[in-house]
Amino acid sequence: MFWNIYSKRLLSCLRNKDQLIWIWAFPLILATLFYFTLSSVGEADNLKAIPTGVVTDAAYEADPMFGQVLDQVGSGEDALLNITEYTRENEADRDLETGKIAGYILLQDNTPKLMVKQDGMNQTILKSFLDRYVQTEGNIKAIMEKNPDYNLNWEEIMGGASLTENMSLSSQPYSPILNPYYGLIAMVCMYGGMQGLMSITYLQGNLSPLGARRMMAPLSRIRVIFCDMTGSITVHMMSLLFLLFYITVILKVDFGNKLPLLVLTCFVGSILGVAFGTAVSCLSKLGESMKVGILVSVTMLCCFGAGMMESSMKYLIDQKFPVISWLNPAARISDALYCLYYFDDYQRYGQNIAVIMAMSAVLLLLSGVSLRRQSYESI
Repeated sequence: MFWNIYSKRLLSCLRNKDQLIWIWAFPLILATLFYFTLSSVGEADNLKAIPTGVVTDAAYEADPMFGQVLDQVGSGEDALLNITEYTRENEADRDLETGKIAGYILLQDNTPKLMVKQDGMNQTILKSFLDRYVQTEGNIKAIMEKNPDYNLNWEEIMGGASLTENMSLSSQPYSPILNPYYGLIAMVCMYGGMQGLMSITYLQGNLSPLGARRMMAPLSRIRVIFCDMTGSITVHMMSLLFLLFYITVILKVDFGNKLPLLVLTCFVGSILGVAFGTAVSCLSKLGESMKVGILVSVTMLCCFGAGMMESSMKYLIDQKFPVISWLNPAARISDALYCLYYFDDYQRYGQNIAVIMAMSAVLLLLSGVSLRRQSYESI
């Protein structure tokens, strides 16, 4: 009997076109949009070597100190400049006009001059570099005159001394693009409420003819609900696993190396979403379309607080309204995923999972009490 009800529930979920759109297609479209929108964000802080021209005329040859500085800042993996040498100024002008270089440097009266075509970030960096060189040139010359054999590291001098050391509290590198994906997964988990709402609709005799027939069947209502909920969670979990596959394998977004716990989080979130839908359906006497509207509205509001639309919103609510944050199911799901990626211990992750399970238990308990009290004078 279990397999009969369970299999029919699976077929019913897979044949529902509205749910196929909202739970399967819509998340894939959003994930693709996130990929094209956020793919360049992670590279925004990685400055590339600036294409720069240098006129190597007689004035340049007469100033070996400046040449040594350019050699050091234009070499290595973290080079500031990608230098192209020109023997004549008109050659540099030609490449500047075509955009091959951001600017070029020439020496006039023993002072470096920067020639650019337009303003921009690269041009500003070049101007700051030359200004710093001019300011420190006198001191460096004095040191070299007193200690001609002293080996100066021009890259350190021009870059400034660093009194701090970059340290990471996590074994995973920081990624600014993960929060929207975590919010998306939380949204799909909450959209499991559509599965739960449909399950209850097909169990209530006053909402659908199918519900009326099922209420007349000589089966325990608890067994029917259990079979339906199991089928709903199975189909919903399939959509979540497909979304994870698409994000991690097709889009190649790194979610860390804790895949089993990632799947566990999605499974717990799926139960919460289905429980949320059953509660909305059982505790409200509105029509099905109104219930779907409530479910979608609450889901999007929770996902906004979880940082899917604006990453800083989750942090703001955590700081200003911590109680609201802990009562937000989407925020708990996204935070659990966040903990899996960044934290090496599982204390905060366990707290999030415990809260998600507690929310699911409360919603299912309310739904069970409501269904148990329902009766019909005639069907």
